[in-house]
Amino acid sequence: MQLPSEHPFVVFKFCPRCGENGFTSVSIKSMKCPVCGLEWFYNPAPAVMAIIPNSKGEILFSKRKYNPGATLLDLPGGFIDINETSEEALIREVNEETGLVVQYFEYLFSLPNQYYYNDLLYYTLDNVFLCSIENFDQMKPDDDVSELLFLEVQKIALRQIALFSVRNLVGKIQREEKLKQKIFRR
Repeated sequence: MQLPSEHPFVVFKFCPRCGENGFTSVSIKSMKCPVCGLEWFYNPAPAVMAIIPNSKGEILFSKRKYNPGATLLDLPGGFIDINETSEEALIREVNEETGLVVQYFEYLFSLPNQYYYNDLLYYTLDNVFLCSIENFDQMKPDDDVSELLFLEVQKIALRQIALFSVRNLVGKIQREEKLKQKIFRR
């Protein structure tokens, strides 16, 4: 089986249980030690993504401060921590990156993503939430965000967006009238 050159299995050589060399891939999602028999599964990392509309029919975007995709557009969100729910992660990530407090949220759907960091490929599953914010007065970029801006989705060129899943989401919003209506409550 030929794995992509940036897949973590290309880097992982030693068994994490017994330390033996020869820890090899069984499939694109698992590795096995030929000595102790440990089979380790590589599952997607869960993440959250927030759609935050304003009353003008725009959505809140951030500009990424760091790679992957430094200076490109993103949506507020990030990885779910260990022992954290998707909902807790959503509230935490939005607050960390924007200073905003989520008043209400609704789960919409999930999108797969590939996230490159330090020359390794991470597969993620991004849980997309529609969020309501009552007060934007405290909005301020922080954490891994350099700028926050409200943009009209129809005017965004997909090449301006850093991550695959966010490009897919924005394209979906641009194409699907029912989704636009849901986001902007028309």
